[in-house]
Amino acid sequence: MIDTISIGFLFVNFLEVLTADFELSIQYSLYTQKRNVNAVSANTTFIVNCKNQDAQYCSIELNQTSAKTAEIALLYLEGQAPFLDNKEDLIYEGMDYDSYVLKKRNHFISIPSSPNKVYFTVLTNIQISFDIYLRGSQTMLCPNDCQGNGICFDGECRCDQGFIGRDCSLKALQLEEEQNIFVNGSHDQNFYCYFEQNGTKDFRLEISIQDDENVAQVYILIPDLVYLPTNYFFNDAAKITKHSPFIREIDQKSSSYQNNQDQYIPNRLIILLQGVQFNIKLDSISRDYQSEQIKIIIIIVCSVAGSLLICFLIFLIRRARLKRSMEKQTPEDYEMREKNFTYGKSSNKKEDEFVTMDNQIYSNDLQDNCAICLDTLSNTQPIKYTPCKHVFHTKCIEKWLQKNQFCPFCRYDLKIDNLKQQKQQHIKIPATNQIRIIRRNN
Repeated sequence: MIDTISIGFLFVNFLEVLTADFELSIQYSLYTQKRNVNAVSANTTFIVNCKNQDAQYCSIELNQTSAKTAEIALLYLEGQAPFLDNKEDLIYEGMDYDSYVLKKRNHFISIPSSPNKVYFTVLTNIQISFDIYLRGSQTMLCPNDCQGNGICFDGECRCDQGFIGRDCSLKALQLEEEQNIFVNGSHDQNFYCYFEQNGTKDFRLEISIQDDENVAQVYILIPDLVYLPTNYFFNDAAKITKHSPFIREIDQKSSSYQNNQDQYIPNRLIILLQGVQFNIKLDSISRDYQSEQIKIIIIIVCSVAGSLLICFLIFLIRRARLKRSMEKQTPEDYEMREKNFTYGKSSNKKEDEFVTMDNQIYSNDLQDNCAICLDTLSNTQPIKYTPCKHVFHTKCIEKWLQKNQFCPFCRYDLKIDNLKQQKQQHIKIPATNQIRIIRRNN
């Protein structure tokens, strides 16, 4: 599969390759071939012939022999040399990412056998000299044979405990979960540590320092194309101070491949620390516990939201009913409501009769309390009646009529001017008369 990558300033030195500089071939009787190259330009291309009848796999190793530090990119493409397309993307099939990013002097690429020629290109920022090794084998090879610190399987090194890197050449501290580890990195500017797990847990990583004067740096990488983190290639990074520790929750990916013995290959988390002293703590987070927490939060939020919604709906319904009821009420409705009540009478009819200048008012025409102030009608306070046959305290109705012209009980139009011209006198209510409202039964 053709892939693309941006090599930065190396593009400036990349020219279209019309011919290869030299050619290497694997023969049945020769499984290794070496070629010394003194590059005269920053773009060197050569051809490799690796046919199935000679070897199942071929590998190319490049070892820089010149002393100057160089940035080297080793990449290949079957059938033609790697090239720049119209979009100025570099087209190739494979590349030694790790060695390029880490600026190594040694590079390694393994390819399967093919009836076609495979073109390798070496891109550098300066002119260098290097040795090229072509090796053939019946199995996929690993770079530097894993330095004796691991086992090569399908072209990848499985490092022993305490070693990391593509070729298992770098020592590192292995972290253990649920342990607080103190690290002294003063002897090495770049201190590596790592953690392996089977992808079934999430973790909380905390890295802190105790010294107020020091500032440290942390880089985290989950190895994929690149095996080691650097200050410009990482998944996560941060500065650490005493008051600003590095805290992350890590959701590790599950491993997507197994070997022929069905042994699970764990994930690996690589950490680069640059500083003096560190405290590292790695705690596992139960996914069941996380699920329970999420469920509880969802239940609480839904319960509160549901309760508020129900209360709001009840409020809207009651408000709508009250509004409809107010809109339907008329003065006649008040009259009809008044007729649904009857007033109790005293056994002494003479005492039940109360005379005014204009007409007679009986106890069955009285309410038991004032509709304005809701206090009981009695002889202690002056009382007046309205043309609509309702009785109120004199002070209450006079104060009401200063701002309104309708009866507060039935909304009858009192016509304030006419009401003031009527000659009324106070009504005397017998003390023995107990006025009360009784709802009709028929």
